Amino acid sequence: MKPLLAAILSGVLFALSLPPFNQEWLGWAAFVPLLWAAPGRRPLEAVGMGMLAGGVCGIVQAGWYHDTSRLFWAYIPFLWLSFLFAVVALAASVVPVGWNPVRRVLVVTCVGVGGEWLTSFLPLPLNIALCQYKNLPLIQIADWTGIWGVSFLLWWANAALADFALRRRFAPTGIGLGTVTVIIGIGAFHLAQTPAANPRLQVAAIQDLTSGETGDLAPRVTGIDRAQMTRQAAGQGAKLIVWSEEALGGEFAPNSPKDETRALARTLKAALVVGYSDDTHPKPFNCAAYIGSDGTVLAPTHHKIHLYLAERETNLSGRTATVVQTPEGPLGLEICFDSCYTNTTRETVRQGAKLVAMPNYDPPTPRGVLHRLHGAMLPFRAVENRVPFVRADSNGLSQIVSSSGRVLAQSPLFAPDVLVGTVELGSGQGTFFTRWGDWLAYVCLGLAGINFLAARLWKDRKIS
Repeated sequence: MKPLLAAILSGVLFALSLPPFNQEWLGWAAFVPLLWAAPGRRPLEAVGMGMLAGGVCGIVQAGWYHDTSRLFWAYIPFLWLSFLFAVVALAASVVPVGWNPVRRVLVVTCVGVGGEWLTSFLPLPLNIALCQYKNLPLIQIADWTGIWGVSFLLWWANAALADFALRRRFAPTGIGLGTVTVIIGIGAFHLAQTPAANPRLQVAAIQDLTSGETGDLAPRVTGIDRAQMTRQAAGQGAKLIVWSEEALGGEFAPNSPKDETRALARTLKAALVVGYSDDTHPKPFNCAAYIGSDGTVLAPTHHKIHLYLAERETNLSGRTATVVQTPEGPLGLEICFDSCYTNTTRETVRQGAKLVAMPNYDPPTPRGVLHRLHGAMLPFRAVENRVPFVRADSNGLSQIVSSSGRVLAQSPLFAPDVLVGTVELGSGQGTFFTRWGDWLAYVCLGLAGINFLAARLWKDRKIS
């Protein structure tokens, strides 16, 4: 009964730390019950505990919905989360309790971070750090460590508290508390500094609700006029206006001077970033293009790099990050799922991007689960590379995010909206993380592997 209750409690606590509940403080202790109950358990039992914790987390987040296809999309992140929790619980059960407490906590922490990095090879990468997306002082560390640094601190805190509950050893907890305090202090100091006098730009995201695709998740809305919404944004001073992913479908004619969207940009004297599908054969690319205020389509066009699940069957994937040299400055283009991976934004900023425009489409799910998790990821991408984002989703949570990770403006879920705000452009020079990437995740993978081997040898010696 103890392992069962511990797994359930960890799943509930972590679910409450994530949006929309946003009880971020729970993230620092959510996995303590799981890591406290796992030591001494058989490996299969520990794996089951981790899977149960992930499943419970999904139930609290997504609940039940009669449309099983939408429910499937909502539960996918928590399926992968279950595997991650299972690996960490297994590590807690295998690593000897008799080890030095600091070493033992370090190993469990490295397994957690390394496991998160390995989800980059799954359809939906996940990080427990998402529960801290509103903790601005803390996430400033991401420009050195990436999102992995915040995950490292969370795993350390949970493993240290669990070890303290098991053995009353304070050293790992003291180390973690001191480190987090210093990092938050440095982050707060950074946020308090007078920012560099970089150019500022009025931007907008057009959330042109696709009611037919939300089903009964939201009240049906008719009469959406994307062109009129764009005029409204321009009337509020927006000089760069972003539309949602594949907003134009196959209707956009980038090479035709008579194209209506190009004409709209000329009329409004505002630049547009539009999502569309080209006519490539045998499969089209999912595209994003920049249209200047004079109606000119500037090269290059971005082709979505990271395709999502079944999208691979209907589209070709792009190969390179895209930066367009615009009158507003070097503009990075990404599409939706591209932002779920650290490499795309890193490469975009390495090419000099000072702002990223992102047409987006998250499948409507109960309680907007995918919208909320994706929205929590964007502040980390911004801080990692010190570049602001403009994210336009057709159905909800369009965002304007500063280079410090602050969500400057956010649209409601499942409602049409014209989101307008002002961003300070990035320097285009990137950060330590931009240059060195996922170095912390690699270190954690290496340390986890070495210590797992050492744990096996330690067990063999005890048996002999």
